[in-house]
Amino acid sequence: MYKPTGIRLKYYWLVFAACAGMFTSCKKDTIAMLTHEASSNTTQDLYDVVFVNDSTGYACGGNRWTIGVALRTTNGGQTWRCDSISPTCLYKCNFFTAAWGIMVGNNGFIGITPDSGYTYNISNTGTGPIFDIAYPTFNNAIIAGGVGYTEGYIAHTTDGVYNWQKTDVLNSINAISYTDSNTIFASGYGVVYRSTNGGANFSPLDVRGDFFVSNDFPSANAGYFAGYEGSIIKTTDLGNSFKTVLKSNNAFSKRRYFRKIKFWDDNNGYVVGDAGIMYNTTDGGETWKEVENFTDANLRSIALFSATSGIVVGDNGKIFLFQK
Repeated sequence: MYKPTGIRLKYYWLVFAACAGMFTSCKKDTIAMLTHEASSNTTQDLYDVVFVNDSTGYACGGNRWTIGVALRTTNGGQTWRCDSISPTCLYKCNFFTAAWGIMVGNNGFIGITPDSGYTYNISNTGTGPIFDIAYPTFNNAIIAGGVGYTEGYIAHTTDGVYNWQKTDVLNSINAISYTDSNTIFASGYGVVYRSTNGGANFSPLDVRGDFFVSNDFPSANAGYFAGYEGSIIKTTDLGNSFKTVLKSNNAFSKRRYFRKIKFWDDNNGYVVGDAGIMYNTTDGGETWKEVENFTDANLRSIALFSATSGIVVGDNGKIFLFQK
């Protein structure tokens, strides 16, 4: 059997020590969560979850081509009612009250419910898949989506949901956030766009490097953009400049794939992604700690009840309540 000696032995010892140090530091940078898996009454993939108060929440998901499911809870996520409301997947839900809200999805689907999800008024934007929707004001809405990576769009309406002014862009757009009725951000495949006139027009910002699948502004002073390839960037001046607070994947680190970022306030936030990955920051993104794994399912969305508790949803109908 080959036995390293001399210089080789010294080299192998240094490699072992470096690896051991990496392992130790990684262990120090993990945190544990108390988790409880709730029954969703579906095995469909879940793409979004929102809560309008401590008890009432909604989730949505499905299969891209065959079914869209809408879920509702009235006991803080402990149990859920599940209904099929669409022939294609639902990607996003947005609720204005505990009873009145909207769900959007594949093939331009829009479903509006006035009665807590018991019935839906169905319409179609004609824009293609809708990955996100936001309402900076009651009647002004923004939707965004795309087909593949190189065919995207952003659309704007001033009548709530009916007449859409569509702008085609060269990148798929996955997420929308706003800081006020005029300043709106849309992010997607390698791009971040900003509107300063309520969504009537968008301009690209000087951002590169990842597929920015999610963004969140806990306040006008802080905005975060999470990339599928593991990076997180931050702005504190409404997108005039960005700082990388978590670097993207590389060949020498554990690979992570993010899906959703959510902040409770300027300091406390979470990001979730594939294979059950979750990270937490308590200092405005300056440092991130990985949450000890509690599921292998891809986690696609998160809602927060406080700085230390919330709920995550993911593939195969998985729903988990968590508490630090």
